[in-house]
Amino acid sequence: MIQVDRFINKRNELLSHNFDNNQSVLHILLCFDDNYALSAGVNILSIFENNPLRPIHFHLFTHNLSDENRLKFSEIKFDTISITEYIINDQFKVDQKNTEQFPLSACVRLIAPILLKNTTDKLLYVDSDTLCINSLSEIDSIDLSGILVAAVADEPYMQQSQCTKYHIVEGSYFNSGVMLINIPLWCEDEITDKTLELLNSGEKYQYPDQDVLNICVGEKRLILPRKFNNLLALSVNGNEDANVPSETIFIHYITKNKPWHEPYRSKLFDAYLEKSPWQNDSLPLYNPKKTSSIRAYSKLMFKQKKYLLGIKHYLIYLKTKFKK
Repeated sequence: MIQVDRFINKRNELLSHNFDNNQSVLHILLCFDDNYALSAGVNILSIFENNPLRPIHFHLFTHNLSDENRLKFSEIKFDTISITEYIINDQFKVDQKNTEQFPLSACVRLIAPILLKNTTDKLLYVDSDTLCINSLSEIDSIDLSGILVAAVADEPYMQQSQCTKYHIVEGSYFNSGVMLINIPLWCEDEITDKTLELLNSGEKYQYPDQDVLNICVGEKRLILPRKFNNLLALSVNGNEDANVPSETIFIHYITKNKPWHEPYRSKLFDAYLEKSPWQNDSLPLYNPKKTSSIRAYSKLMFKQKKYLLGIKHYLIYLKTKFKK
């Protein structure tokens, strides 16, 4: 088994709470770099706001986090939560082909279960571009007996493209943005070793950490209802997150269209942002020359066979591009 301790420079106790031995503590993992620090912080706040009495221990695996953002995490003060940071060093490496489109921090979730194996048996991983809008109490009733990962099935177009490619039963290719992980079984099946071996094998994966997880987890997966990870693509000034089903637990802002960027700012996200230590930060502006997020949204709409929306946003993309 890979000695993952060598990938950690330091552990910081940013917020400590002595939980009662009789309390059931929910352990939540987030992995991010400085570019996603703001959204990770807002996500933590959203989880607390919807679970104010729940004892929660947040485990933050960070890569190249600035001192300014680290200080902001230490300013989060709630009586029922603890926050521990694990600083990832440069010894943790993934083949460059698999980090061209996704940050290295996206692959850090693959080593975290081993580092936390003496802390908890059940670990909830959430992407930093998710937002909690309901209680997490239903997490407790998910039975992980014989299950490595419980997660939501990805979009139909992803099933069509990835299941055939990796010999996965169509409909069961899961989105790795929200996962409930069985740590003892993860360690027993050496998932960390197997996934990192694939990522460093020389093959290029379209969705690196997600693809290799789906390959290595095999049939030991449990597909959860969509409410646990509502996959949502924001359109220009759309505020689609205001119209998700009432039972939604996590909203997951897929694609490059994020609610902290213009022109995708979301009133829902802003409501949590305004209560966070990042409330006065300058938010990055959308730059069509740097990213083609409007075009990406248009392509997504065509994949989902929403042709009118696809045409509409491709025209918006062209208009925006040629105004520059």
